[in-house]
Amino acid sequence: MRLSTTLLPALLGAASAASEAASVYILQGSESPSSNPPTLTPEQARLVLAQRLSISQYHGLGDVSDSTLSYINNFGGQQRGSLFEDAASQDQASELVLVVEGVSKTHLRTWQSLKPAFFMSNPPSSPANKKLALDLNKQAGEKEDCALEDAINPFEVKCWNGKSKVIHFDLAGKASQSVALMAARERLIKWAQKEEMNTVIVLMPESSRSTKKVSSKPYGSYEVPSQVRLDARQIEEIMSESAAVASSPPKPHLFQSSNSSNASGPIVGVPPVCHSSNDTCTSATNSCSGRGRCFQKSATCFTCGCAAQNETSHTVMRTSYYGGSACQKKDVSTSFWLIATSSIVMMGLMGWAIGMLFSIGEEKLPGVIGAGVSSNRGPK
Repeated sequence: MRLSTTLLPALLGAASAASEAASVYILQGSESPSSNPPTLTPEQARLVLAQRLSISQYHGLGDVSDSTLSYINNFGGQQRGSLFEDAASQDQASELVLVVEGVSKTHLRTWQSLKPAFFMSNPPSSPANKKLALDLNKQAGEKEDCALEDAINPFEVKCWNGKSKVIHFDLAGKASQSVALMAARERLIKWAQKEEMNTVIVLMPESSRSTKKVSSKPYGSYEVPSQVRLDARQIEEIMSESAAVASSPPKPHLFQSSNSSNASGPIVGVPPVCHSSNDTCTSATNSCSGRGRCFQKSATCFTCGCAAQNETSHTVMRTSYYGGSACQKKDVSTSFWLIATSSIVMMGLMGWAIGMLFSIGEEKLPGVIGAGVSSNRGPK
């Protein structure tokens, strides 16, 4: 009897820890989650996160169930544009995944104002969660670690290389960490309301920190880019380029700035659409000609995203739009169509007027011109 009394609390605690799921919140515009959020497995949750981060090429679906596909469609967010789509049209919001470790039941009550989008059953341990965050960042091309205050800002260049990022944040039972998380939550809600960044917040319960290792891959299998292979390929490309330069005369650059000392100078020529890194894109395009910023369109492509510019012409403020691979081309389509349409209408009116004059001139005159004209002469 004494043995049963001793083991009973431990068994109840283990059962409670196993049944406690992770709450997942999605901050995206004005969308509101359903009243009955479903429960996803860790592998299904990973596929949803990969879809939102636009790195699904590293996560094969295999023989997934219809319910998994439904979860991906419902919670996977919007699809990004294609690689060769004009950078000026890439105005979709950034995507952030925030994995919070060590959330107690007391802290979870402070999130009652928000409704979870779904739950994740059997949340993996803290090391497994941290490894997933690192792997997702590698797939998205993110490497820089920043403080939470800076990391949640999608316009912080030192923390963001592209349009997606994963943050692993551990409360570790510290009150200061909880305060920082609540402050970050308010900022994330504002980013979502402005439709500038969507955020997925995964609250891992404190009980999952010490979860026993049931599987070596609690989130399933997926591909991770090999940095060793990437470095070897880059070295090989550099060596081949050096050999080509040594064996051939120098060739003129395809594009160059008209003033190398001016970072906002115009771009001459046809610059490439994709660059190997964010720094290369910024320097090669002169910071997108000062009319935008570089972002990561894919794992190996950094390109310019152009923004509308307020320009003053003859004391009149006008909004101008730019495009091109370096935001060097001004969008004059509106003016062109206005002038072209007006010219076509004027030419049509002139043609109609000339045709009407010709038709009047070709009308037949009366047979007797003097008919109906009386003579003033009297009889002699």
